Amino acid sequence: MTNKIGYNQYPSADEFSDLYKRHTQQELADIYGCTKKRIHKWVIHFGLELRPQGGGNNRKYDIDFETLQKLLIDGYTNKEICHLLNIKRSSLYNWINKFELKRDYRTEDKQIYARRVRWLSEKNYVLYKDILNPNNYPRTLCGVKDGYQLDHKKSIVECFHEKLSAEFCSSLENLQFIPWQENLKRRTFKKAK
Repeated sequence: MTNKIGYNQYPSADEFSDLYKRHTQQELADIYGCTKKRIHKWVIHFGLELRPQGGGNNRKYDIDFETLQKLLIDGYTNKEICHLLNIKRSSLYNWINKFELKRDYRTEDKQIYARRVRWLSEKNYVLYKDILNPNNYPRTLCGVKDGYQLDHKKSIVECFHEKLSAEFCSSLENLQFIPWQENLKRRTFKKAK
């Protein structure tokens, strides 16, 4: 766009001022084929207003409070918002902080239910360990040789959809202690359904 400017030389004041309104210092450095430090020197030389460090990119985005708030309320991720508004993540974080917006991290009812069931299941395993695991098999993660896992005969998701209580789902009648391979097959089968 512009010819390279020699050492200790300056571009046209009008041209530089006009470009400075629309571009970041890094973009200007790319245009003129020099460093940002040199662009900074020219800004001072021409008496232009210095932008705050790190926040200079925000001036080229026209984002209003209502638009950003609506996107956050509608549950868009930061990555999706950046794509929609064509901005960088760092700029998005700056705008969110500037407008003092907060995300509404509402936990789904299914997640709350599942957490409660798992918590109650752990309590019941400790209470009824002699009944559930009379041979004292090792309780492990998947892939550990001779390992066993606590399983729900009727899965947490099934219980949730059938509106069964968390207490029933985690009860002794619905719990079993099985080898991890069998538990994994049951999970895979349920997902395939």
